[in-house]
Amino acid sequence: MAAQGTDFFVNDHARRAVRRGVMLLVLVCCLPFFSERSVEANVEEFLAKGHGLSISREPEVFLLNALENVQRERLDQAQILLEDLIRDNPDFRLAHLVYADVLAARAGTLRGLGAGVVPDEELAGLEDEVRRRWLYYQQRPNGALLPSSLVALGESEPYALVVDLELSRMYVLANTRGGLRIVDDYYVSGGKEGPEKHREGDRRTPLGVYFIQEHIPGNRLPSLYGWGAFTLDYPNPLDRRLGKTGHGIWLHGNPTGTFSRPPQDSDGCVTMHNKDLEALAPLLGHGNVPVIIARQVDWADPGDLAMTREEKFGMLEAWRLDWESLDSDAYLKHYSREFRSGSQNYSAWARHKRRVNAGKEEIRVQLANVNLFAYPEAPGIMVATFTQDYWSDNYQSTSRKRQFWKHEADGQWRIIYEGTY
Repeated sequence: MAAQGTDFFVNDHARRAVRRGVMLLVLVCCLPFFSERSVEANVEEFLAKGHGLSISREPEVFLLNALENVQRERLDQAQILLEDLIRDNPDFRLAHLVYADVLAARAGTLRGLGAGVVPDEELAGLEDEVRRRWLYYQQRPNGALLPSSLVALGESEPYALVVDLELSRMYVLANTRGGLRIVDDYYVSGGKEGPEKHREGDRRTPLGVYFIQEHIPGNRLPSLYGWGAFTLDYPNPLDRRLGKTGHGIWLHGNPTGTFSRPPQDSDGCVTMHNKDLEALAPLLGHGNVPVIIARQVDWADPGDLAMTREEKFGMLEAWRLDWESLDSDAYLKHYSREFRSGSQNYSAWARHKRRVNAGKEEIRVQLANVNLFAYPEAPGIMVATFTQDYWSDNYQSTSRKRQFWKHEADGQWRIIYEGTY
């Protein structure tokens, strides 16, 4: 959708509306004009391309249609939409507030969004929620683009979640026969202090690549967590390497009886509508679903992603072949001098691997279910996870492995961390 940005504040249409006192609601929220196509028309196009429909999307569309009608001075139509909306969703706090303001505008008494009704701190959060919901429908990706962080999803990984904290959106991507595609998205809230988490209690949401660990039902949690929670593996090995602390970062529901929270309202977790989380739960139940949390999602053409994917698969294949060769020097060239895993640094790792290889006559290594992720906010870091089948003349094992690769100053990618998970 085309947006007119700050032109909204200066065109004659807006000036006339402000003089009549009926457009302050939209001015306060700093919302650019929609294009000629309505919110509803754009959503229908979105769904026609094969996307799912979240439980909370229809109420969101009603709200944005109402705001569009306010913008176009059709307050009677906005009122009808909002009355239907709050009747069906009595816990939608933001919708009640906008409805009250529309009534005030029709009576000629509007003094600004929630003026005199809502405390300033709460009002700021509600204004931010309006703005981010509105901007999402203007900036959402077309069906051809994919998150650039999601380079490859293994054959046994049916879904991945990608969170855009600036737009307060979480995208669900399915691993289909035809490749990755977005199948749904949801409004979500993050930490009160925004990104990026560094220490225990800073009320910030981490940025990175994480994996769902377990589901905790709501009946085992305080009402703050609503329907329930899915725990994430923050801090991951890279977080710990960078000295980040904290724990208990989850994807969980909103407090019982709450439709939505302001964009920055949690203690660091990602939160969402309870019915949306319940509907999403069957996709997450097997665990290890990747969750990429970014400040802002970068979108890429699938062709460009395919080139990156082939390059990184080649990188992994070279590592695998050099391991099988029993040439310790060739194998260790894939490891950075900055390598650390548990208590082992590069020197300790190299000594260990040379000693192990000296006792082998043959090694065979196979990789399956390979996932590749470009790390958010760190363009020189790549995460690889895979199932590793290892066979030698005196030892066999199957394990789930995770590696962090770094693009170093000489242009080579090398492993800075390796371990099972």
